[in-house]
Amino acid sequence: MSDKKFKILVADNCSKSGLDEGLETYNNIQIDIRTKHTEEELIEMIPEYDAMIVRSATKVTAPVIEAATNLKIIARAGAGYNNIDVEVCNKKGIAVIITPTGNTNAVIELTLGLMLSWVRHISIANQSMKDGKWEKKKLKGSELKGKTLGILGIGRIGAGVSKICQAFEMKTIAYDVFVSKEYAKSIGVDLYEDFNEFLSEVDFLSLHVPVTDSTRGMIGKEQFEIMKDTAVIVNCARGAVINEKELYDALSNKKIGGACIDVYSKEPASKEDFPYIGLDNVVCTPHLGASSKEAQVNVAMLAANGIAQYLNDNKLINCVNEKSIK
Repeated sequence: MSDKKFKILVADNCSKSGLDEGLETYNNIQIDIRTKHTEEELIEMIPEYDAMIVRSATKVTAPVIEAATNLKIIARAGAGYNNIDVEVCNKKGIAVIITPTGNTNAVIELTLGLMLSWVRHISIANQSMKDGKWEKKKLKGSELKGKTLGILGIGRIGAGVSKICQAFEMKTIAYDVFVSKEYAKSIGVDLYEDFNEFLSEVDFLSLHVPVTDSTRGMIGKEQFEIMKDTAVIVNCARGAVINEKELYDALSNKKIGGACIDVYSKEPASKEDFPYIGLDNVVCTPHLGASSKEAQVNVAMLAANGIAQYLNDNKLINCVNEKSIK
């Protein structure tokens, strides 16, 4: 352990127990929790800190990074980091780490929850009962058993979703250019090489890819035309993977059966920005993927511990810009 003393700014709400757990073997690190600030306030406070932890609320912009004269590392308590200007961090030699494993199970469970809500009309039935109605015949649903789940991206989350869906006796297929057929077979998934053929087979299409130049808007009108008119798309990844205007058109015109959406290209999301939210064949949630008590403890612990290991031992874990800062 280094003899130096370090200070971490926790700029967004994080689990205090998770932060403490992550630093339990380090006594040379001070944590300051200072949330709900403007960019100007962040610029004013950041120079005194060696490290910073953020979630999605704080935008770590170029002016903030330029003002961070002592900053050595930024930890994103979560997986996505599009709220951090990584290019400017690269120029200043500031490491950016993420905690992708901390919320894996939470996202897997929400994906299944959305699918079950859609096939059994759970959210609609709940509201109907609260409105004093008894609509048993109207709300007849269907089952997941025997249906084909198509997984776009079989990393940690996609593989986890496939495992649970197999327990529901669903057939699981996938499209992922970065994995081998041998790996897919080892987890009980049939890997497709032809994207269009893959899309034509699915009853449920679950998205588990990041937003990149190649994935942005990769699901749109052309893909909806290929899919079954009963197919349901499930997105707990990133909103921008789908062309959301074309999603609305497909849902409105019954080109696909429905959608379960947790993420949006603009958040907070509203019906004014995304009119498909108001459609009857859509189940929506406000980006709850990582919002479990357990996940929030996990990502806070991993973020704090990752910072501590870098500041004390120069060890980087899940660093997104390691090659650029060396």
